[in-house]
Amino acid sequence: MDFDQDRLLLAKAQLSDLLNILRVTNFDSNPVQFLMRLDAVRHTAMDHRFEAVAEIASHFEESMERVMGSGHSDMIVRNYTEILDEAIGCGSIGVEIAQSLLASVAMRLRN
Repeated sequence: MDFDQDRLLLAKAQLSDLLNILRVTNFDSNPVQFLMRLDAVRHTAMDHRFEAVAEIASHFEESMERVMGSGHSDMIVRNYTEILDEAIGCGSIGVEIAQSLLASVAMRLRN
């Protein structure tokens, strides 16, 4: 059993879910909620020792604070979320593969 690999996959899945939630949050209409969700990405990355992802999220947050109130955040959000997606490494994992990996982890945890 490779629990380290399972933990890595679960961390990636958790970070990917948080990133997807962030993507559907409109910064210009709700900057506080957006920044709180971005902070959740950063903290989760730090908890799972994804230092690069945490660092990118910190820079993302600084960039968003600079454009707060300008109404021109779309390009920054799009660019940083793509960078985070690549850094997390879940962009190339399909839904079926992710589901089968999570099912495998669940089966091992039951035993």
